Amino acid sequence: MDYTVTELSEKAFDEADITSLALPSSIKKLGYESISFCTELKKVNVPASVEEIAEGTFGFCVGITDFTFEEGNNHFIMESNMLMTADKKRLIHLFYAEDEDKTLNVTLPSTITAIDESALAGCRSVKEIKLHEGVEKIGNDAFSFTSLSSIEIPASVTFLGEAFVSRIPGLKKITVAEGNTCCKFVNDALYNADMTLFYMVLPGNNKIEIAETVTRIGNHAIESTELETLVIPDNVREIGIQAIIDNQKLKTVVIGSGVEETGIMALDENKSLEAIYLRRETPAEIQEDLFEDEYYDKVTLYVPTGTKEAYAIAPYWGKFKTIEEFTPTDLRHVNFKTECAGEQVYGVDGSRRATLRRGLNILRSKGETRKVIFPY
Repeated sequence: MDYTVTELSEKAFDEADITSLALPSSIKKLGYESISFCTELKKVNVPASVEEIAEGTFGFCVGITDFTFEEGNNHFIMESNMLMTADKKRLIHLFYAEDEDKTLNVTLPSTITAIDESALAGCRSVKEIKLHEGVEKIGNDAFSFTSLSSIEIPASVTFLGEAFVSRIPGLKKITVAEGNTCCKFVNDALYNADMTLFYMVLPGNNKIEIAETVTRIGNHAIESTELETLVIPDNVREIGIQAIIDNQKLKTVVIGSGVEETGIMALDENKSLEAIYLRRETPAEIQEDLFEDEYYDKVTLYVPTGTKEAYAIAPYWGKFKTIEEFTPTDLRHVNFKTECAGEQVYGVDGSRRATLRRGLNILRSKGETRKVIFPY
């Protein structure tokens, strides 16, 4: 029986170990991430029959050196190594820009209104990109793994994808143009407009206090920082994919009581991590690969008093070799000032302190007690 292939389905060749791909002339649609993460792929020929290319189709295919369209395709155009729709309104992918030793400053056609998911992902040559007023959409991972040092988000942007500038340790500056109603930049951190989504903190930061309004920590939100302690507020419900990654000095993470959902490898590549404090009294259901395997042996899991048994038998939480109990009362904030006016400071052993010290501190004032973590 003969078959006529008209579509590549979602992730059809995702992570495939192929070096070339010739598509049949019957193909009309390339599905979402249908040819993504093919790092050995060198040559691709797209027939004239293709009418639709979904977002992320060529995401992270950084090795392509020969990309061609058959003559007669009126739906797409290649210009300055940029694959776009024929009307030049949508940037699908940038090719031939993976060499980190080269410098590429990208200027988009003034007609572009949308930048696809992973459109420039892995383009290490890209040191600068100018986003003009008129760009309305920036997809997930759009500029990840580039070499940008700064980026300005135009006022016209109404959709900003998560991790759009992830895995760029040299990123030093984000500017949100006046009049933008999509997002805001506050204290070296990027939020959505109502500050319920925490997009990211700039790499290299050594302190951060996440706003209490946040309900989701985005994908790759906290990466390559100098943090030693991280506190996730109780209002947070979701932690995204690899949300807390590659923070080489991070030793302590406090996860608020409201967290219900976590992405794959939410805590990843934090080599100095020693302790995770959970404020939630009932074990949340987590992804199998939320943590690196080595965490279960070397990291101490602290759980609320009276819940150790429940965590010890819960899926994946029970894999931690060491589980201890603690009293989580008011353990919500990281304090960045050593002095606490009007409050008496004590260590966990009950000893009086003149100022806050690194780690957990007990503060007492007017008969009330609270706990804070000082990160330095």
